[in-house]
Order: sequence, then C-alpha cells, then structure tokens
Amino acid sequence: MKKYIALFLLISVLWVPGAYAAEIPAQQGLVTDNAGMFSSAEATSISAAATGDLVTLHVLTVGSLNGTPADKYADDAYASWGLSTRDILLLISAGEQSIELNFNNPGFQTSLNAWSQNQGGNSGSAAITALLDTYFIPYAREGDYAGGTKALIKAIHSIGESTGNTGGSAGSGSAVGTVDTGTGNGTSSKPGTSVSTANRSSSSMFTIAAILIGIVLILLVLFIVITGLRRRKQLSEQQEQLSNLLVQANRALESLKPFQGIVQGKTEVLVEGISKRLSAKLVEISSLQSDGQGIQPPFYRLTALKAAVEQLQQTEASFRAALEEEEKNIAVISEADRNVKQRITELKEDTPELEEQLQDAVKETGYALQEIVEELKELAEETSKADQLELFDPIAAQEITEDAQERQEKIEQDLKDVDLYGDKLNNFPTVLAAARAKITSIIEQNSLHNMKVKPYDRLEQARAESLTLEAPLRTGDMDEVRRIGANLDLLLDEAIAMTEQQALLRQNNRRDLETFRTEWSQLKQRRDGLQSRITEARIYFEEQHVATVENILTEWNTRLREGASEVAQIENWTSDEHGEYDKAHNALEQLLALLDEAARQFDGVSESLNALNERLDKVNRLFSEGQSRVETTQRMLHSRGLSSRIRFELSLLPEYSALEQRLASRPYNLEELESLGRSYDSQIASFVNEANRLVRQKEEEERLAQLAMMREQQRRAQARKRMSSGPPSSGGFGGGRSSGGSSWGGGGGGGRSSGGSSWGGGGGKSGRNSSGGSKW
Repeated sequence: MKKYIALFLLISVLWVPGAYAAEIPAQQGLVTDNAGMFSSAEATSISAAATGDLVTLHVLTVGSLNGTPADKYADDAYASWGLSTRDILLLISAGEQSIELNFNNPGFQTSLNAWSQNQGGNSGSAAITALLDTYFIPYAREGDYAGGTKALIKAIHSIGESTGNTGGSAGSGSAVGTVDTGTGNGTSSKPGTSVSTANRSSSSMFTIAAILIGIVLILLVLFIVITGLRRRKQLSEQQEQLSNLLVQANRALESLKPFQGIVQGKTEVLVEGISKRLSAKLVEISSLQSDGQGIQPPFYRLTALKAAVEQLQQTEASFRAALEEEEKNIAVISEADRNVKQRITELKEDTPELEEQLQDAVKETGYALQEIVEELKELAEETSKADQLELFDPIAAQEITEDAQERQEKIEQDLKDVDLYGDKLNNFPTVLAAARAKITSIIEQNSLHNMKVKPYDRLEQARAESLTLEAPLRTGDMDEVRRIGANLDLLLDEAIAMTEQQALLRQNNRRDLETFRTEWSQLKQRRDGLQSRITEARIYFEEQHVATVENILTEWNTRLREGASEVAQIENWTSDEHGEYDKAHNALEQLLALLDEAARQFDGVSESLNALNERLDKVNRLFSEGQSRVETTQRMLHSRGLSSRIRFELSLLPEYSALEQRLASRPYNLEELESLGRSYDSQIASFVNEANRLVRQKEEEERLAQLAMMREQQRRAQARKRMSSGPPSSGGFGGGRSSGGSSWGGGGGGGRSSGGSSWGGGGGKSGRNSSGGSKW
C-alpha cells in the first residue's frame, strides 16, 4: 500500500506545471518599485501619469535579473501579472542598468514604427530602443529615474494617440504588430498563429485552480487512509492487551489454589472474595474479546474507529487497575503464609530473655514491677494464639504477631527505663541542689534579690513532684514515670531561665537609660539650633511661613521634657530595692520610641526651613536669569538683522518692577513673590519664543531661495546636455521578435551601443510580445 501511495504522490508533483518557474514579484499597483529607485512622492506621481486614454503603463523595478535576459524576464512578468492588450510593461533593472519595454499591442507598434521612421530610424525593436534612448536614457545617466520614467510615459501616451489611425487595432490583442523592413508599412501576422493574452491568463487561472483542488483531494484521501489504518492497528493492539490481561487473571487464580479449601477465618474470607472477583473479570474480558473479534468499522469511518479505540482503552485501564489491586491482596496472603511462622518463632525465642531481664531488674531495684510482669504474660498469650492460627489462618496470625511485636518492643524499652529513672530519682537531690546554687549565683552577681519572679518556687514544685515518682516506678507504670520525669526537667529549666532573663533585663535597662540620656542631650542641642534658625527666618519671611514649624518644635520640646521626667521613676524600678525590671523595660521602650519620633519631627522642621530658603533662591535666580535671557535674545536678533521686527523692553514690564521692589523689602511673602515670578518668566518666554520663530522663519526663507537657485542651475545644465547629445543609433532588424538595446556610461560610439534581434520581412513571431530594451 505504501508503494502505491508514494507513486501517486510522485505523479501528482510531476503533474504540477511551472513548479520550477522563476519567481516574479507580486504587482503592487501601477508602480512596483522592488529596487527602491523612486521616492514615495515620485511613485505616486508616476502612477498618476501612467493611465492614458488608450494605453496604461505598468512599471516594475528590480535589483537584478540574476542572469535572465531582460526580454525573457519582461515576457514572464507580463504573463504573470495577466496584463492585457491595453497594458505596456516597463521593466527597469538597477543592477544591469537596463530598461525593457514589453507590450502586445499591434496598433501601438505601428504608431511607434511611424514615429521612429519620422526620426530617421528603423522599425520593430529598433523603434523601441530609439524611444527609450530619446526619453529615458538621458535622465537615467543623471540618476533622475523618476524624471526619465515620466518623460517616457508622456511620449508613449503621445504616440498612442495615433493608434486609432493605424492599420492595427489597439484593443483586439489577436495579433502582434509587425513591420515591413523596406517601407515601414505594417502587415498582419499569419492567421491562427497568435494567442490572446487574456485567454492565456484565464486558462492559466483555471489550470491552477484545478491543480489546487486535485492536491487537496489527494491529501484528504491520504489522511483518511493513513488515519483509518492507524486506528485499526490501535484496535488490534488493544485486543492483544486484553488477551494479556486474560492470561494475567488466570495466573492470579492459579496462585490462589493452594489456599482454597484449607484456610479458615479472615484468610478464607479474603481468598474467597479475591477468587469471585477474578472469576467475574475473566468472564468480562472473554466477552470483550469475542465482541472485538467480530466485524470492526471500516478504515474510512474515522469517528467510529476513534470511539471504539477510546472505549477499549478505558475498559482495559479499568480491568488492569482492578487486577493489580487483586494481585496486591494475593501478595499479602502469600507474604503472611510465608513469614508469619518465622515471626512467631522469633517471639518465642525472645520471651525467655525478656523474663530473665525482668527478674534481674526486680532483684537490682527491689521493685515489684507488676505492670511489666502482666505485659510479659499477655505477650506469651498472643504468641501462643498466633502459633495456633498460623497454619489455617495466616492473616489473623499475622495481625496478632504484629501486636505482639509492638508489645515486646515496649517491654524492652520499659526495662531499660527502670534503671534510667531509678538513677534519676536517686540523683535528683544533687541535681536540685545544683540548680539552686546556679540561681543563687546569678542573683548575687546581678543584685536580683528583690526581683518579682520566684525561681525558688519552681524548684520547690520540682522537689514535690519528685516525691511522686517512686510509686509508679515500683509498679512498673513506665508511661507515668516518663511523664513525671519530663515535668521535673521542665520545672528546673524554667527556674534557671527566668532568673537569667531577669539578669539580662536589668543589664539592658541600664544600657537603655544611658542611651536615652545621650540621645536626649543631642536632641536638646538640635532643638536649640532649630529655634535659632526660626528666629532668623522671621527676619526674612512673613509669620505665616514660620508659624507652623515653630508650633511643631514647641510641641515636641514639651513632649521631650515630659519623657525626661519619667527617667527618675524608671531608675527607681530598675534599682536593687524595687526589682521592677519588666516594668522599667516597657517604659524605656516607650521613651526610646519617643526619641526616634522627635528626631523625625526635627528633621521635618529643618527641611521646612530649608525649603523656605530654596523657594526664595529660586525666585532670585528666575529674576536674574530672566535679564540674561532677554539680553542674549536681543543680541541674536541684532546679529540676524531682526531687531526692528520685534520690540521688547524688560524695564517696562510691570512684573519686573514689582518683583524688583518686593525682593528689595523684607520680610517676604513667598506666595506673592512666586506668583510674580511666574508671570515675569511667562512674559520673557513669550518674547524668546517669538524671537526664535522669526529667526527660524528667516532661515527657512533663505534655504528656500538657495534651493530654488540650485534647481534652476540644474535645469539649465540638463537642458544644455540634451541639446548637445547626438541622434540615437539604430539596431538592425531581421527575423524573430522585436528587441533592441543600447548602453551608456562606458559604451563607445557616442555613449550608446545597440543590438538585439530584429523583425524580418515585417512579421513578428506569432504569440510573442513586442519588446525592446536599452542600457545606461
């Protein structure tokens, strides 16, 4: 099947015509400037001139022809764009410095031949070359491609106006115009040999559409075939996986046979449940296999195949999950049957050793340890019961064995803790005395005799708690023993920690008191400095500017004095006699926060005073800089000869006089000064802007005058060059299509060379466009 598909695709690709044709730029209106030879304004101007009463010019510029002959490239572009008999294609190649004129209009060719003969030239492609050399090449040599194109378009429209009076028809498009080599009279081509461009275009579009439809149909058929076969394969794979599940379920049932009819109790219930569920799954899987081996949907029913695959995948996943769960249950039974005997044996072997450890603990401590004895008896009973169930009910035996193992581990730990807590009880008086000594040392070193916390109370609680430890230790109630032991450790640690905390608090309080005194002294100095600045500011600024900052300074000065008055009480709290260390700590935190906030407020007062000075300095700068700006602008106007066109006297401005007067008298009202300054600056800015506008206007007038002079000089130079250039050379003509060419900028013979195919016997090759070119 794959071979047939590959062969079919190969034939389809070979069937597509023009698959390797040269790429022609897409048409972008009447001017397709791929080489960027025109500005946007020039392209618009050319497009406006391109359409005439009888013919329409289409301009195409390219960067390079890449080795393709100009007439061939023009023919391809003419056909690719679907141009009609009315249309004329002008191809300009920047890389080859060549131009080609291509059309399929016998009437226009006849008029062009007549024009060429009137100029003393020849017919056919030579006439086209002469037209290009006369109207385009002179401009191209000067780099004025837009000027040459517009001159050529104007000439073509002028020549085309005589088309209706010639023997050819401008609108028929049924034949290519030809020229008699001797007289220049037009003759028609042989009947039936030419093909209309419009017909060729329609046929080409129909062929392309048919090809595209064929390709889409081929791809659709291939998609259906490939997808259908792939889904049929998926169905087969799912059926195979169901078969594997069937085998897996049978194996699971086989693994249960050694237990069926033998086990009892919990194991029997579990085995029977697994067997019933597996048997039901076997029936379901067999039924699905039978249904799947029936008639499957044909390969072209993609939706039905997809639904069947998805349904089978879901069913297979469900069966697989259920089967894996049953296999886990079987593994539990197998593991219990395999390992429970060994675990029971280990318990039996460890019991005598535990009994011996218990007897040793009783002898060494003198404690009865009744609860541990009872735990050991229950362990023996569980071991015996598990041993009885091991053969016929391994699941129940395993559960009992797990409980017995936990009990055994607890007994082992309890026996270890008997010795540990016995020693702890015996050593507790020594530990208690050490804790008391440590607390006493901390109190003595830091003079904490009157502290409010009571660490000795914690020690007394610990002593009383230790008296309750012996009773549960004698009976072997080790859970209670461990609880009491943990509480003893906690009480001792709390007693020492609270004493150390009080010592640290007192040290921090002393340090914070010193910090407060230092910072309060610094703030007092700052306050005095700010008060002096406020007094000085009253000399320069009106009261409204100073009152707010003075109120802030007064308020915080009062709050600082109130805070300082609390220092004596805090020192009293943190003294040896009172020991109110926590209370002193809280009060000091509030005082330090008060200092921080006061420092921020003083910073704000200082910034406000600085802002007043900055506002005044800004007005002073604006006043002085305004004078400088006016002087600079007046000098610029004088240098450009514009002084008489604008008059401005700074001293006559009302704002100038008012601002000068306000700045000379104190105290200042800053709002009033700033308002005058803004008005003053606005008047100066208007003067400067108007002066700059006049300067720019004069510069633009001078630039336009200079540009007009340069254009006039260029126009005169181009006119002299056109008058001094000689007549265009003519190319020969013979058989074949019309073509012609000449070059400039390095050719011989007056700067032009002509060449190309000619039209023999006055008849062009049927079905081909008239074409002629030139080079610069």
